[in-house]
Amino acid sequence: MMKENELKAYTQLMKIRFMEDPGVLFQIKDLERAGLQFEGQIQAFMEENAVNVLDGGKGLLIGYSTNALPEDKLIPVMQRSSRKLMEVVTEAELQILQDRAVKQVEIIHQNWHTAYFDGDVYHLLIAATDKSLKGTGAFRALITPIIEMCELKKMPMVLETFNPDNVPLYEHFGFQLKESHSSDEMNLTCYCMMRS
Repeated sequence: MMKENELKAYTQLMKIRFMEDPGVLFQIKDLERAGLQFEGQIQAFMEENAVNVLDGGKGLLIGYSTNALPEDKLIPVMQRSSRKLMEVVTEAELQILQDRAVKQVEIIHQNWHTAYFDGDVYHLLIAATDKSLKGTGAFRALITPIIEMCELKKMPMVLETFNPDNVPLYEHFGFQLKESHSSDEMNLTCYCMMRS
């Protein structure tokens, strides 16, 4: 279990790093309390042993095997991850979040990876390292144990990102861009990547 001060450090890391992400910005722009979602995500996925960290709040990875956390188990985890946020948002803010989520689903094709592989995959949901560690191997240290585990199990890894700058980073680690889905209305593109 993560200590309170550690949780705060990793939550702060996510706030800093994901406030630059086009998908997150679309979801929570102008909603000050929406950052509470990050703390809830860490807590909910920790209960599922789906969180890996670099010490000192320097890096965080959330991901899971789709067999270990199938959709019927994933939905309650996602609901728990939103609990803190739901306690404080107003009805109007909740409606805005729901409307944006519905729009975003238009370009996030759930289970897109089944067109390429029918079986258990590791879904990399979140990966973030402290910006000051760029070029130090911190991201490599965070992702390599997961890559090695997936290679051992012959399990592909999949991810979706809205940040075009992430595409070459993941390609460097063996991921391939399989699909992209765009919306001019939202000014967003979802990049779907897989590492076989």
